[in-house]
Amino acid sequence: MERLEWLLDSIASEPGLACPKCEAFCGGGLKKTLEKHSRSRTISARKKKDLRIRPAGNGSKTITLSLLVHPGWLKGAPPRDNSGHPFGGCADDSVEATVRWNHTRASNCHLVEVRGNLPELFTMEDGTVIKTGVDGGNVPSKSTFACAECGTANDVLEAIQASGKTGPLARYAIQGYCPACDRAGEAYGGRFFNEVRNTRDIDAAEREWETRRSTDLDSYWPRNELSYGWKTHGWNIPGHGFTHYYKMFNARQLMVHALLLRAIMRCADPQLTDFLLGVFQQYLRNQCLFCIWNIGADKLEPHMSHNNYHPKSTMVENCVFADLGRGNWKSQYDVLKKTLDWATNPYETVDNSFLQSQWSHLSGHVSGGSEKVTCGDPLTYNESLACLSSSERLTCGTSTELETIPDKSYDAVITDPPFGGIMQYAELADFFYVWLRIALKDRYSEYFGAEFTPKAMEAVSNPLRHPGQDSETHRLNADVFYQRLMTECWSEASRILKPGGILAFTFHHSEDHAWVSVLESLFDAGFTLTATYPIRGDETKGDKGQFGSQKIEYDIIHVCRQRTITPNPISWAKLRRQVLRDVRDLRELLEHHQEEGLPEADLQVIRRGKALEYFSRHYGQVYKDPDTPMSVLEALVGINQLLDEEAGGIKDPPPHNAEPFTRMLLRLFDGKGELPRDQMQKFLRGTGAAPSSFVDRGWVYEEKKIFHLKSPVDLAQEWIGKHRRGMTSDYDQAIVLIGACYEGSGINANDTLNNPNFKPHPALAAVLTWFKTHGPDSAMRNAATVASQLYRTWEAKHKPKAKQPTLFDMFDDESDGEEA
Repeated sequence: MERLEWLLDSIASEPGLACPKCEAFCGGGLKKTLEKHSRSRTISARKKKDLRIRPAGNGSKTITLSLLVHPGWLKGAPPRDNSGHPFGGCADDSVEATVRWNHTRASNCHLVEVRGNLPELFTMEDGTVIKTGVDGGNVPSKSTFACAECGTANDVLEAIQASGKTGPLARYAIQGYCPACDRAGEAYGGRFFNEVRNTRDIDAAEREWETRRSTDLDSYWPRNELSYGWKTHGWNIPGHGFTHYYKMFNARQLMVHALLLRAIMRCADPQLTDFLLGVFQQYLRNQCLFCIWNIGADKLEPHMSHNNYHPKSTMVENCVFADLGRGNWKSQYDVLKKTLDWATNPYETVDNSFLQSQWSHLSGHVSGGSEKVTCGDPLTYNESLACLSSSERLTCGTSTELETIPDKSYDAVITDPPFGGIMQYAELADFFYVWLRIALKDRYSEYFGAEFTPKAMEAVSNPLRHPGQDSETHRLNADVFYQRLMTECWSEASRILKPGGILAFTFHHSEDHAWVSVLESLFDAGFTLTATYPIRGDETKGDKGQFGSQKIEYDIIHVCRQRTITPNPISWAKLRRQVLRDVRDLRELLEHHQEEGLPEADLQVIRRGKALEYFSRHYGQVYKDPDTPMSVLEALVGINQLLDEEAGGIKDPPPHNAEPFTRMLLRLFDGKGELPRDQMQKFLRGTGAAPSSFVDRGWVYEEKKIFHLKSPVDLAQEWIGKHRRGMTSDYDQAIVLIGACYEGSGINANDTLNNPNFKPHPALAAVLTWFKTHGPDSAMRNAATVASQLYRTWEAKHKPKAKQPTLFDMFDDESDGEEA
């Protein structure tokens, strides 16, 4: 592979790599840290690292090292130098302007090293006062900066957009490694930081790239504008100046990637070329302007550690061929090489307790939690045996049309479906695609012929692809499209499965509407949940204890089979009792795990998975009243309520047989008639419900950021002249009767009770009774008392002596027993 002599020469000429301890030149493990928006932006956090210091004699002690940027550097620079020449530093600035900028920013670059606990305020020898607490730096709040010269606070995005360019980059620190110091046991393993006082290397790279980008390297870097989508334009990434993919790299990085890509494309062996391109695409995310220095872990974090293009303020430029550091070329090459080794000799990790229980002679020979056990089942796909080895073929296409797979041919389908709107896979893939297309568009024109990855049939929820009148209809349209595509995918999985075959997938999402889409599409495709298994996710998704959000450490593996019989109808009240009994049976087992540290949020995920099993068995046949089946959303809301109340031990919950959204509203407005927006949103987070769920039903309205219960009299008047056949909700029925019983309402409750189309909800009496004691004011409580008496009298008179039992009556032939 072509050696990058220009890079090695520039490294060797950088005086900042002299070890401050022994003054030896140290070239390995070079990392350049870059500061974005540096005219006004500070290094808002300091780099802390526990160091093992070995003093003379035996023993050692741990100290904390903090590395700060001097406030003088944070003041930035004016737009022009003393001669009136503009400064550069942005992606489209001229080379000479950027060189002037580099020199100016390096001229007063100073780092401050503090050993021991970092005080919130201290004074340096030159009299400079440094603040490190909450008032330190110049980042007063999220997405803002305060000018270090005058203190004025500004919005970062507004400041960048005013310039019409990317934020200017300025280097302030370089990390080196001293092997001799490492061998001597010096602090920090021989690593050190030096301030950037000389910019000859980066200046040379800027000038060389300016020349070669349009000559010998012209064909080896992308010019594409950002593809339009939710993670790009929805997040306003072009507003930060990143209008093209090449602007996500500085000049030296573009030089590195173009040279690497040219060397790979000149390789004569197609298989080796494809392998090296796999290494190359992974190296891209470790060498771009979205890489950051992870202060807590004290290492580089690559682009897409979070699934977005969010601009970074503590960028890191990695080295290329060094042995040290995270994300260099060698580390990416080694990772991909291991995949080839696995393909010829695959293994699985097996719990050591299981190994020892099966093979007792292994006791004492294994340690830790698990061991890698080879399977003896290598991937041996051969083109000449394609018809015999189809299970090992990789194909690229839509899962809505698995054309190469015949009907009823697979025992299992195992998948990880797209997570609604969280991951915009195609948009994120374009970061790699625009580079790979340069090398692959001729050999694989079917897949790399288009400018960007295909998106029309991508099973994601993308509001920008499905416009509506406002942001809410954007999302709803996007969710409808996502659910339709998911249904088609599940239907194809059903087609290729043998009778009795298994579909298994894992899914967890921060928003319950995505759960609803996945579950409805799954059930509509003819599947039923047969088992759910909690597993620890590949990463902790936030603070423990936040149920119903992305703060869950455990995911759920859903195991499904094709529905073979029509489900039996059942009332929600009876199904709720079954779920509650099963959850209570699990309590002892779950509490045992909780004692060992399993957080409550994860226990709730386990309980909810079990509850959804029950609902799936009766999907489409779960009734909230004799004539109205429950939707998946209503079931999810009801299940969340049940689990929440069971876990929290609520003393006086709303009527158990009320509809889920009614129960939620009764809990929200228990004894009150209004609720601030932030409190309502906080309460509903993770429940499956939203404020709009109640506004759309006409039960509440918002005024000046406060939600109010709609007056029973007003709601009752809205039903005057309307057909009572449409009054099926238990809440509507109860509020109309209560509104009619207000003094001076002018409404006769008997007009509703005696209407031949009025069918009282099974929970009506209980909801009226609830408002007798839980109404927000005495007027409503008094009206509820009168309405309850009227309804009880009417019910006694109109109950036939020989009543023909309805299905709903038969559903509820068991005593509830929940109140006990």
